[in-house]
Amino acid sequence: MKADVVFVPGLLGDRGSFADVQTILRDSGLATFSYDYPSYHFSLEDVARESVEVMKRGGCIVGASMGGYVALLAAERFPRDVGKVVLVNTFASARRILGWRRFLIKLVAPVPNKGWIKLLVRKGMKDSHFGGDERVKSYVLGVLHRLSPEALFARLKALAEAPDVREFPPEVLAMVVYVMGDPTVPQSERKNLFDLVNPQRTVFLERGGHFPYLANPDGFAENLLDFLKG
Repeated sequence: MKADVVFVPGLLGDRGSFADVQTILRDSGLATFSYDYPSYHFSLEDVARESVEVMKRGGCIVGASMGGYVALLAAERFPRDVGKVVLVNTFASARRILGWRRFLIKLVAPVPNKGWIKLLVRKGMKDSHFGGDERVKSYVLGVLHRLSPEALFARLKALAEAPDVREFPPEVLAMVVYVMGDPTVPQSERKNLFDLVNPQRTVFLERGGHFPYLANPDGFAENLLDFLKG
């Protein structure tokens, strides 16, 4: 059975990132599917296509951070299949959000030993990314620990190579979710996203860092269900 709602995690997410939210949605009678990135080379366009393939026509894609960009790509390329998108702490341009790091990732792609990449990613994370929640921090760092350096680099490379989303289809409805204290996406890029998608609904949360669906799955699910029913 195809899903009413497809969840796509961020760079440091996995199939279980939205598990608590999925349980709430299933109790409400909705079929869900959670995507997990492959450990080998892939593109975000591949993920967008595969997300649409497992979703009912007119369904919803919920994407967090990098997963939100996947949702944008899916809406742009398959506007007849995607009914709604939920964009959580995400951005309108992979090129802008990475800046010079985009070219560095492409430059070092041929280097065979990428063991340093996990240390580099970890050093870039602050407590504010986790919203000061030790349970969230433990989960996210657990994902990082389980990822091989090659799998993590495949995700970074997919983001670095992602094409720009040129236009968001007006027939696709969007909800944008941002957490006030999340340091990941600068205010300028938040504005760029609003300008691109003209969201039907905007939700600003006071806590949750970069992972509000982990910090408060009940509250996140409540906002999501309201949007799906609207």
